[in-house]
Amino acid sequence: MNANQPVDWETLSKQSDPCIVCASGAAEALYPPTFHDSLNEAANYFLAHRSATAHGPIAKCGVCGFVFTSPRFSPGEYDRIYSSIPTPHEGVADFDAAKRARFRRLARIVRNHILPGSQLVDFGCGDGAFLRELNDPAAIGFEIGSPGRLQAGPSEIVLGNWASTVGGADLPAGQFAAVTAFDVLEHLPRIEEDVALIRSLLKPGGLFFASVPDISSIVARAMGKRWNMILLEHLWYFSPSTFDTFLARFGFERVAMQALPFDASLAHVATRLAQTFGMRGSVMARGVTSLVLPAPAGIMLGTYRAI
Repeated sequence: MNANQPVDWETLSKQSDPCIVCASGAAEALYPPTFHDSLNEAANYFLAHRSATAHGPIAKCGVCGFVFTSPRFSPGEYDRIYSSIPTPHEGVADFDAAKRARFRRLARIVRNHILPGSQLVDFGCGDGAFLRELNDPAAIGFEIGSPGRLQAGPSEIVLGNWASTVGGADLPAGQFAAVTAFDVLEHLPRIEEDVALIRSLLKPGGLFFASVPDISSIVARAMGKRWNMILLEHLWYFSPSTFDTFLARFGFERVAMQALPFDASLAHVATRLAQTFGMRGSVMARGVTSLVLPAPAGIMLGTYRAI
């Protein structure tokens, strides 16, 4: 793909793209793409810093009902986009407070399922916000990056290549009681490879905690194509049933499933609503918008056991 030319979705759609849940090739168009810029401009639509909301073509499997972005950029193109994205929100009070609230909630849930001191890997851990809230030296984080190590509270973060790190000295296969992946799987162009590697880390009976957008949620059904989880960086839109079926392929069975709010400041919520509906300008006073609340966003948290 020419990175300077507008994305040609019609040409990309000629590529074979079977459903990752049931392997059917019977995908039907659900929502047309709203992103028509070049690959070089895609980073402006990604992650928390995005300046506008857009998405690629959204399809629905005609057999199992799974919803996914199709066609997509290549895995290498996604790697290139993510490597160009800054993280300007770090150190911003509203953003940091919301992140702490969100990961404090997730840490409580995880502690209800595993014993203190259990070996755990937080896959796609970012700057280690969840690890700091979990506050357990037996937990380790992994993030893609140049090989190295960082500290997050009492935990270490391993930086490197996921495929080459799993099974090595830092992340030995079959040694962990739990793996967490919060707001990660929907971003992964190599999701099947990555989930297989996650499974390989777990002991028999080990737990996998994963949060993903829920296409069957009340919020998603009410908002339709304007659901704020339909984004250019989101590739996979599971429901509880399609998530169960997908993870069963890798040897997982469901233990629990629950709706998960997204802790955010009212300023952040207002910005996202403005982007979704094409509005401009601030809609709330600063003194009010710094308040952090758990917003219903259509996210689910699944807990799965390795069998």
